[in-house]
Amino acid sequence: MNIADLVTVVLAREVHDDDVVGVGLGTPLALCSALVARATTAPNAQVLVGGAVSPVGTLAECLTNDFRGRTAGFIQHIDTLDMAERQAMTLQFLRPAEVGPDGSTNVSRIRAGERLIRFPGSLALADVPNLMPRVILYHTAHEARAFPPAVGYRTGAGGGIDRGGYHSEGPTVLVTDLCVIRFTKNGPVLESVHEGHTVDEVVAATGFALKVENPIQTPPPTDTEIAALEAVDPTRLRELEFKHLRAAANQRRAHA
Repeated sequence: MNIADLVTVVLAREVHDDDVVGVGLGTPLALCSALVARATTAPNAQVLVGGAVSPVGTLAECLTNDFRGRTAGFIQHIDTLDMAERQAMTLQFLRPAEVGPDGSTNVSRIRAGERLIRFPGSLALADVPNLMPRVILYHTAHEARAFPPAVGYRTGAGGGIDRGGYHSEGPTVLVTDLCVIRFTKNGPVLESVHEGHTVDEVVAATGFALKVENPIQTPPPTDTEIAALEAVDPTRLRELEFKHLRAAANQRRAHA
C-alpha cells in the first residue's frame, strides 16, 4: 500500500449508496474513488463521467473514453448542469489549490512569492457549494500554503446553505496525503492522521487552526478495498495526482 491507495479508499468511503456522483476526467484519483465505492460500500451509487452513466470498466478505460458497451447511456453536459441545479446530482469531488478553514476553495490563482500562478478557473464551481448537497475536497500535497487562514481568491464558498428550497452541506471533509479534516459548525476538526505521520506534523503543515480532539489513525484499506483497487485500476493510474509518483504513472498511462 502507498499513499495513493489510502487516499483513494478514504475518499471512496465518503460516497453514499444513494449518491449520484459527478466526476471529471481531469481528476483520475477522484474517479478511481467513485469506481471503488461502487465496487465496495456503495454499489447503488451512480457515477457520471465524461457524459457516461456509471460505466463498467477500469480507470484506464474511463480516462481514454472507452465506453463502448460499458455504459447504459450518455448525458450531455448541459443536462448535468441541470441535474446539479435540481440537486439530482448529490456529490462532487474537488481538488482546489487552496482550502480555507470553513471549506472555502480557490481554484483560480495563488501567489508564490512574487509570482502569480493562474489555474484554468472555476467554470461553474462557484455555484457548486450552493447547489451540490455535499462536496468532498482533497489535496495530495499537504502544506501550509495550501490551507491558509483565508483563501487568496474565494471561488467557492464553504459552510453550505439552507434557503430558497436548497439545502447543501457544502464541503464536508478534506482528505490529504497526511490526514482527514472534517468541517463542522465549530470549525475544522482533525479527524484522523495517516499511518507514519503525527498530529504535530499535521498541525505544523496546516495554515489555519485545527481543533484536535483525539484524532484516530486513519483506518487502512481492507482486503475488500484492496481487491477493488486492483480490479478498478490495475495500472495504478490513481498515482497521477501525486507529484512524486506521477512520472511512473504517466509511463503506465502511455501503455494502458
